[in-house]
Amino acid sequence: MKKYLAVFLSVMFVLSLATSAFAVHAELPSETQPIVAKGDTQITLGGELRTRGWYQKNIDSTVPEESSSAAWYDQRIRLSVDAQVTSNVEGFVMTESTYNWGPDWHARPTGVDILQSWILYKGTGLFGFNSGVKVGRMPLALGEKQFFDHTKFGDDAIVFFMDPTEQLHVGLLSIKFIEDAITVSSDDVDGYVGLAVFKINDDNKVGVNFTYLDNDLLDFSHQNLGVHANGEVAGLGYKFEGDLQFGDFGIADMKYRGYALMLGLDYDLDPVTLRAGLGYGSGDDDLFDDKIDTFVPYLGADQHYTLVYEYRVASAAGYTASGLANTTYYNAGVDFSPTSDISTSLNAYILRASEASDSKDVGWEVDAKVKYQIAKNLTYQIDAGYFDAGQFYEDEFGVDTKGATVLRHALTLSF
Repeated sequence: MKKYLAVFLSVMFVLSLATSAFAVHAELPSETQPIVAKGDTQITLGGELRTRGWYQKNIDSTVPEESSSAAWYDQRIRLSVDAQVTSNVEGFVMTESTYNWGPDWHARPTGVDILQSWILYKGTGLFGFNSGVKVGRMPLALGEKQFFDHTKFGDDAIVFFMDPTEQLHVGLLSIKFIEDAITVSSDDVDGYVGLAVFKINDDNKVGVNFTYLDNDLLDFSHQNLGVHANGEVAGLGYKFEGDLQFGDFGIADMKYRGYALMLGLDYDLDPVTLRAGLGYGSGDDDLFDDKIDTFVPYLGADQHYTLVYEYRVASAAGYTASGLANTTYYNAGVDFSPTSDISTSLNAYILRASEASDSKDVGWEVDAKVKYQIAKNLTYQIDAGYFDAGQFYEDEFGVDTKGATVLRHALTLSF
């Protein structure tokens, strides 16, 4: 029981973490014209409006068992201001408001959140090569986003980066994950990241990163060493990430020992692209020892691979947004773009628990997507997923499983 508590607390403490030193922000359409402010400052306004409709069947809370259908709509509004003060100084702010609407939701917005708010200074004056510092709230991710991906909501961080050569990018980050009482430092959860990315050529790059999280009050430290690569060789695209975890959860007298591997391949036969992939995240083979063998990622509450498993139902790790925690998957997919305005994709997954007390058969899933470019910056997208839950759920959750269905469609305008 204490092992489950340790994993749960560590995830709850750190539903965030860090990325490549250049944090990602939403790209503005190239046709957007900046507004010239006082002096040489250029102000660019942007944003996005998205309305989505949902339907799901046989998902009771987060368990794939017989349940009545549910349907609803939600909406997201984003507005951004990009201030390019000089070639060396930039500020960016993005706000977001979301709400659900329908007979039970009354179409009331949840309020306005600051999704991004950062200041960037860069130049060559300090070291003789490009370097800089970025401070504020920003979307962050590491490597191929297997261990950490918080590009949806971001974190408060200080990012220092350097490009000693055209091929090498180095970053040092300090991230505030949780600020509890401002008068007590021991109850905070802080993260520190060092990373390096080497560009082999225009098509291939490799990287390494190390993350250290700590909380003095709970005697908690969690470290992750990750290596990653992506690119293309002779027309074959690839992406890879491997992560190894260390550290202690002192209050539970437990040690982190998880690991994960992921490999994805694709081959372009325009207008068709063939894809294959596999992923493995370790699970716990002994619930009574002093080791947390389950791979523990820190991810946002969004879709990482499957539409139903992991995103809409509890995974083999016991919770949603769990990435590869205690999961093994095998994936085959195909993308097809019959015209420049239409893109489609189809994915099949075989899913297994990496460790289980009885059956490891999590099930299989098929996902499909169609995206239509209606007009400039206006798209309509349909996603569908069917998850056939295996014996694992009956053994671990004690339920009679049913095939779970999720349908989602979205109309999005960016400007």
